[in-house]
Amino acid sequence: MENQIICPHCKRTISNNPVLDSAVNKENLGSTFITCECGERITYWAITAQLRDQKSPGRRIQNWLHNLFKGRG
Repeated sequence: MENQIICPHCKRTISNNPVLDSAVNKENLGSTFITCECGERITYWAITAQLRDQKSPGRRIQNWLHNLFKGRG
C-alpha cells in the first residue's frame, strides 16, 4: 500500500512525494513541507499526524472494509 495524505484544504490525495517518504521513514525534516496543487502548505508535522492516524486500529479496520466493498463493485 502506498503512503498518501489528504490536503486539509481541497481534500486532494497526495502520494509519491519525497517529503512524505521521509515522514514514513521517521527522518526528522521538521522544517519541510509539501505544497498542494491548490497552494496549501502541508507541514512535516501535519503529514506525520495524518500518517499516525492512518495506523490507528479503528482507521485500519475502516480502510479494510472500504477496500473490501470497493473491490466488489
